[in-house]
Amino acid sequence: MPSLAKAYIAVIGALATAALGAVAYRWNPENLGHFVLFYSLAMVASAMKIRLPGLKTTISISFVFILIGIALFSFSEAVLLGLGGALVQSLWRPLQRSKPVQIFFNGACLTVCTAAAFWASHTVPAFVGANSAAAMVVVGACVYMVLNTGLVSLVISLAQGQSLKQIWSQCYEWTFPYFLVGAAVAGLASAAGHGTNWGVTLLVVPVMYFVYVYYRMHIVRAVLENISSASRENETSLAGASQGH
Repeated sequence: MPSLAKAYIAVIGALATAALGAVAYRWNPENLGHFVLFYSLAMVASAMKIRLPGLKTTISISFVFILIGIALFSFSEAVLLGLGGALVQSLWRPLQRSKPVQIFFNGACLTVCTAAAFWASHTVPAFVGANSAAAMVVVGACVYMVLNTGLVSLVISLAQGQSLKQIWSQCYEWTFPYFLVGAAVAGLASAAGHGTNWGVTLLVVPVMYFVYVYYRMHIVRAVLENISSASRENETSLAGASQGH
């Protein structure tokens, strides 16, 4: 791995360590039972992952729970959701064995993304006088999506020597629709959860499961279409070459 990539990972790790220090210092859950239940569901969601075509990375529906956690829970609880989700996503049935540095970066990356999204979602809406659950989720989703795709794209670019713009564009192409639907579901669930109706909030589980299944089928279909298209192009090229002889 290039030295610049190692330095970048070290910086992200240092930021994550600072965030976890704040988690330990500010840990004071209002309702530990609710958090444990929500955390457990988020970890199950983290295991429901999809590998992005052309990229050695995955996405899962855990980000929906992170966005809801940002709106409904404290900073410490939200950050733990991000860290736990990253570790489960990296360690649970990986397509190929993850290296320790990859697991470390994934955990640090989602820790930093969640901490930044929490800060922005609680600061920006209050500053503009729109302090509502919907506004918090919108701001949090934007910050989380940009940071998550950006940090991951940058480490791939540094490690493999590829164009950052190309990798980021490819990452956005596959993740944006998924994030968009997930953010909408998270916003509705957060608005319901600000009351006492936690049952409505937990309906996010079956909803996101169907979104996950649909998006997974969409990616598989797109990959198969690309393979079929490439095969037809090769056959056409071969046919043209044989006619030329």
